[in-house]
Amino acid sequence: MQNPQVDLPVILRALALSRNPADLRVTVKNFYTNDASLHHPFRIVEHGANSSQKILGMYEWCRIISPHTVSRVNAVFYDRTHHIIVVEVTRHFQVRFSPFKAAPSRHIIRIKLQERDKLFYIYSQEEFLHPTDLMNSVLPPLTPLVRLALVFFAWMGVMCSKMWVFSLLLWAKLFGIGSDIQRGKVKSGLMRLVQSEDQETVDAVLKATQYGPYGGIANS
Repeated sequence: MQNPQVDLPVILRALALSRNPADLRVTVKNFYTNDASLHHPFRIVEHGANSSQKILGMYEWCRIISPHTVSRVNAVFYDRTHHIIVVEVTRHFQVRFSPFKAAPSRHIIRIKLQERDKLFYIYSQEEFLHPTDLMNSVLPPLTPLVRLALVFFAWMGVMCSKMWVFSLLLWAKLFGIGSDIQRGKVKSGLMRLVQSEDQETVDAVLKATQYGPYGGIANS
């Protein structure tokens, strides 16, 4: 590739839509390094001698089981300093003989390029899919169940968060925290701790609490 931002969408379309094995082999041979890697939710090819041949095998199997795939590149973001490209692709992966209609799945593809003789080649490729997109590409009828499960997990997370904050306020109500929030200084009635007139108390409790032992480095 001479201009990755322009050339890569064409390459990705060729990988997904090649009509015959010869074209697919030419694409992998011309645009991947011999030791390229591929990480995908359903397959992993690590760096190694002639690992690009394994990548070819993975793409060829996809063409065999889904000869009528539809693929569209939506956006391309190129970091010229680090030679990294992030691409958003929408695909309709229609499995051969499947009775279900293909559904769109959104892929986020991160590609690390390697420069050789003033040309760029794909050195590593990672594909990321949301669980609903992943199910769309396998069994579209089950996608609503996956979505429902994710909504339930989100609700559970919110409820657990509220219970945790409530436990902090309960502790402050019973025992006090620090020198500013002491037993007897908090207004009577536990539920008043979360009312607007007690916002200073709530803020003080939250500021005096940590999620856990601090060992990281905060970004400035």
